[in-house]
Amino acid sequence: MATLPVRKFWDLYEVHLEVFSGPLDLLLYLIQRDELDIYDIPIAKITSEFLGYVERMRELNMEGVGDFLVMAATLMRIKAQSLLPSKFEEEEVDLREELTRQLLEYRFYREVVRVLAGRLEEQRKVFFRRGGLRHEEVEEASPFDLALAFLRLTEEAPEPSYQEVSTEEVSLEERISWLESWFQLGERWSFRQLMGGLDRLTLVVSFFALLELIRLGRLLVRPAGEGDLWILRR
Repeated sequence: MATLPVRKFWDLYEVHLEVFSGPLDLLLYLIQRDELDIYDIPIAKITSEFLGYVERMRELNMEGVGDFLVMAATLMRIKAQSLLPSKFEEEEVDLREELTRQLLEYRFYREVVRVLAGRLEEQRKVFFRRGGLRHEEVEEASPFDLALAFLRLTEEAPEPSYQEVSTEEVSLEERISWLESWFQLGERWSFRQLMGGLDRLTLVVSFFALLELIRLGRLLVRPAGEGDLWILRR
C-alpha cells in the first residue's frame, strides 16, 4: 500500500486562528464543513478547494506550504487515476484507503487531545493520601503527556489490515471494570503496565475508560519519567 508523505500527528497538531496546522487539518475541515463521507471522499471537489487554499498560501508567502503541496499532488494523482482504465484502479484504491486511514487517525487523536485538555486542566493540582502518609500536593501530568504516552503505545500495537474487522466487542463498561480491578490490587500503576501489550482496539477503548475514571475523579495522573506516567487511585 502506498504511504502518504505527511507529518506525524504531534507535529501537525498546533492550531492557530484562521490557519490550518497541516494538510490533514485542512482536509478534515473541508470534509466536516460540507458533511461529506470520510469513507467516500469526492476527490474532484476536495482537490479543487484544497488547491484554492494552497494557492492563497503561496500568494501570502505562508510557512509550511510545502507539506500542503505534497498533499495536493497526492489528491491530483488520485483524481487522475480515477479517469484511467481499470488496470490502475488498485493503486487508486490503495491511495484512497491510506488517505482515509490517516484522516480517521488524525481526527481521533485530535479529539483525544481536546477531551484530555478539558478534563485534566480542571485538575492541575490535587491532593492524595498514600500509605497513611500526610496529604501531598502533586503536579498532575499535562494533557499532552497523556496523549503522547497513548500515541507511543498505538505505534507499538499491531497495525490491522484495512479490511480487518474485530469479531469481539470491547465495551467501555467492561474496560472501566477491568481498570478498577487493577486498583483493587494496588494504588499506583504505570501507564505502560496498564496499557502495554493490548491490541489496538482494546487499547483505544481502555484509554477512553481511563479518561472516564479521571473525569469522575477516581484516578489521577502524574509524570513517572522516561516517557511513562503514574496512574494513581484517589
